[in-house]
Amino acid sequence: MVSKVKASHILVEKHSQALKVLEELGAGKDFKELARKHSTCPSRKKGGDLGFFGRGRMVKEFERAAFALKV
Repeated sequence: MVSKVKASHILVEKHSQALKVLEELGAGKDFKELARKHSTCPSRKKGGDLGFFGRGRMVKEFERAAFALKV
């Protein structure tokens, strides 16, 4: 079982903002730049990088998704 994962994210307040970011990502824009521009999380300063984290450190839904991804 994996004990830690590394993740990045872009946190926005509104669904419409999330759709705009997804559209820009789909058009090939840089994830880190979009995080710096749109994210409301302090991690925006690092391009959305949350670093490595273990279980019990993040919101349950986010943690579940991060640990479930096959990379």
